[in-house]
Amino acid sequence: MTTPDSSVRFSGRAENYLRYRPGYPQAIITFLQREIGLASDWRVADVGSGTGFLAEPFVELGCDVTGVEPNAAMREAGDRYLRDRRNFRSVDGTAESSGLPGESFDLVTAGQAFHWFEPARAREEFKRILRPAGWIVLVWNSRPAAQSIVTREYELILEELDQDYQKVAEKNRRPETIDSFRDNSATLSQARFPNLQSYTWDQLRGRALSSSYSPLPSDRRHKWFVQALRALFDRHQEDGVLAFPYETNLYWGQLT
Repeated sequence: MTTPDSSVRFSGRAENYLRYRPGYPQAIITFLQREIGLASDWRVADVGSGTGFLAEPFVELGCDVTGVEPNAAMREAGDRYLRDRRNFRSVDGTAESSGLPGESFDLVTAGQAFHWFEPARAREEFKRILRPAGWIVLVWNSRPAAQSIVTREYELILEELDQDYQKVAEKNRRPETIDSFRDNSATLSQARFPNLQSYTWDQLRGRALSSSYSPLPSDRRHKWFVQALRALFDRHQEDGVLAFPYETNLYWGQLT
C-alpha cells in the first residue's frame, strides 16, 4: 500500500462504514453486462473489498467473488454482511500481494480503495491473477461539490478539519493515479452514474465518522466536527431527512 497505515486507518470505523456508507447503483451491473459481457459464471476478485459493498451486486448476479482485504475489522464486517452468500469468500491480502492464484479471474474490481494502492505494483498483481483477456473495473462514489449547496458546505467542513483530508481527497481525484496504473498500451474508459442518498441526522453523522480522516471521539477536533455537521444538517434538512447527491465513477478496461 502507498501509505504505511492504509491497512489500519479504518480500524474503529468498520461498523459506521458498514451501516452508513453509500452502496453502488445496480445500473453499473447492467452497464458492465452490455459493455464487457459480464456474466453470472465469471470469477471476480474484489480488491480492497472492505465491508463488501462492491462485491454485493456481483454476488447477487451469481458471480463467484473473492474479496481481498488487509484490514481485519473491515474484512470481518464484509464476511458478516455477505454471510448468507455461498459465492463470496474473503482473504487477507493487498492489491500488491493478494495471495490469489495466477490466471484465475475474469474480472478484478476495486471500489473506493484504489487510491490506497501502489499503482505499478497493483497493475502487475492484477495482470498476474487475471485470465487472458480479463477485465479491470475501478469504482468510486464521489461528492461533486458543484452539484448542491449541501455537498459544497460538507467539503468546506472537511477542508477546515485538517490537512489529512486534503491529502486523501487530492490523491483520490488525481488522474495521474489512474495513468500510473495503466501500462503503455492499455486504456481505461470512464462512465458516471447518479447515486442520490437520503440521510437522517444519525446517518449523516455515521457516514462522516466512517471516513479515514474523520476525528475519533478521543480526538480534540471530534466535538467541533460533529457540531459543524449538525449545523449543516439543520440548515438543509426537510422533514428530518437530508438529500445528499453522490456520483458513482466507473473506470473499465483491459491490461496487456
